Amino acid sequence: MLWYAGVRLRGGSGVLDHSPIDQHTRQAQAWLSGRLDLPGAPGYLEIARYRDHFYDSFPPTPSLFELPLALVFGRATPSSLVIGVFWMGALAAAYTVLRRRGFGERDAILTSLAFVFATNVYPSCVRANVWAQGLSLGFSLALIGLAFVVDNPRRGWRGPGPGYLMLSLAIGCRPLLLLMTPLFVALDHRTCGRRLGQALVSAALWMAPVGALLAWLNWARFGDPLEFGHHHLAFAQSLPHGLMSLHYLPWHFYHAVLNLPRIQAHWPPLEFDMNGTAFWLHNPVLVAALGGLAARRLDPWVRAAAAFAFATIGAGILMYESGGWVQFGFRYVIDLLPAGFVVFAFAFDRLPRPLLAASLVTFALNVYGLAGWKHFPRQPRDAPWLQGLPSAPPPSDLSEAGPRPRYPVVPPNREG
Repeated sequence: MLWYAGVRLRGGSGVLDHSPIDQHTRQAQAWLSGRLDLPGAPGYLEIARYRDHFYDSFPPTPSLFELPLALVFGRATPSSLVIGVFWMGALAAAYTVLRRRGFGERDAILTSLAFVFATNVYPSCVRANVWAQGLSLGFSLALIGLAFVVDNPRRGWRGPGPGYLMLSLAIGCRPLLLLMTPLFVALDHRTCGRRLGQALVSAALWMAPVGALLAWLNWARFGDPLEFGHHHLAFAQSLPHGLMSLHYLPWHFYHAVLNLPRIQAHWPPLEFDMNGTAFWLHNPVLVAALGGLAARRLDPWVRAAAAFAFATIGAGILMYESGGWVQFGFRYVIDLLPAGFVVFAFAFDRLPRPLLAASLVTFALNVYGLAGWKHFPRQPRDAPWLQGLPSAPPPSDLSEAGPRPRYPVVPPNREG
């Protein structure tokens, strides 16, 4: 199984692998003990501090899925297995949408596989560290949601409504996916036989519960319904331009679009910049989707809503300070893949053979990235706006730092 092979190549322990970068597991355990804050803040984790309390600064949907696992496994949750299960759901949803759009069975299978294993999803998300959980579950939930709002004439719990619920859960993984909402509404209106007003009302009703929960959780922790906690991380408070700024866009654009790996005389033979390398090397189906925006057969409503998602989400990921460091490729482009999938499904009726060849090359590159991950250099970040500030050390290799499932789980220290 490709997921399992990726886990092992990336240094995971196997089917029940648990990454030690596990803020979501810690958050789930805290919820189970009746508290919103965390009992401590290990130095190797990104944890927000606010009014002398520690909090998981990442959007909370993945913690919801950690709750039943934490009840059974304690800290040693098999969170990577959860990612594998969600990938299966995303593949099934993608296949369903493509078949509805007229793709043959073979092309629907190959295209679905390409959007997972020949994109940044595979090397970036195969192990369930906190970043991979957010990116992978956001991607998967958005694709599962699309299966409800594309060419779906049914109503009620089998109709388009649950698609908006899936999107709201995806937003609780990656907030920028909120900008996919107009695309979901356009798909509902143009392909499911519902008037625009019906689609808008359905979106509001189905997305409201999760939206209200996210807003309440943010307000209860940080006094702001829009604050997930990243502004209260130590590194964020020292940034001269804040977390989001046009100031960061040129630097990230260079790494996301123009920066290429370097050939070297020792292993690994290709060196990838941890600040990011050109996304088109790692996501050929996304490149095809961007080109598909010009296809005549693309519904104008879908074209406009998809272009809006590409432009706004793309600007957001390029304006965010970290840019995804440390990474193989430019991992934040995963947030563009659900919109890219929609365009691909509507602009094409098969997987072109040159694109299949490019996807196979990218798959081989991804396997190389997984196998060589521990050998790539972990240089400190050298972004120009960080000059003169204390250098943040690159993340440590924590493959042995996680909890071991065969031992009993020690109750967390509450004195933090």
